[in-house]
Amino acid sequence: MTEAIASVKPRRKVPVIWFVPIVAALLGIWMVVYHYMNEGPEISITFNTADGIQPGKTKIKALSIELGVVESVEMTTDLNQVLVKAKMERFATPLLMDDTQFWVVRPRIGRGGVSGLETILSGGYIQLEAGTGKIKQRSFEGLDEPPVTPAGAPGLKLILDSGRAASVAAGDPVLFRGYQVGSVETAEFHAKSKRMEYSLFIDEPYDALVNRNTRFWNTSGVTLKAGADGFDVEFGSL
Repeated sequence: MTEAIASVKPRRKVPVIWFVPIVAALLGIWMVVYHYMNEGPEISITFNTADGIQPGKTKIKALSIELGVVESVEMTTDLNQVLVKAKMERFATPLLMDDTQFWVVRPRIGRGGVSGLETILSGGYIQLEAGTGKIKQRSFEGLDEPPVTPAGAPGLKLILDSGRAASVAAGDPVLFRGYQVGSVETAEFHAKSKRMEYSLFIDEPYDALVNRNTRFWNTSGVTLKAGADGFDVEFGSL
């Protein structure tokens, strides 16, 4: 009777030193996946000037909360505007819709008073104002001035056409019996038609005052002009 002899082979062990690169690789993959899942979108905004905008420093804010930062500033392909590219936080994604507005907050002096004084020490930033749109967007046209009327404000927008210019500018009030019911948003002169176009916004509930019989006129008071022919005095609706 023969005895069976067991053949015992030593089990090959993985050197402990290999665990270090394996763990490092797994950690790297996890960090890449985590960064991708939590990364915010990139957007582009065109402005007429880069005044107050610095790559890596200028923030994008809403309600004084930082939503993103400017990554680069360059010229557009036609060399007529400035293209600003920014990286947004992921939680700001729902705010990036087709009617979202952007403008640079800097010290301003206008008819509405003085604004943006806080940026003298802290530096300018880009203000984001979300609208009520439903279409997602990543490319935007920046505003030269802060909007007179917030996006999504209830009310009625009107366009007035005039054959002559009046002393009316963006931000001026629209009055009804001396009470402000709206504001002038824009005042533009069209060279082809040689006419002025005024964009008004009538706040709710005063928009109910507007009907087919509503009339608008300028109440700018007295205008005095001096020239070679003497003085010319024009009176508004007193």
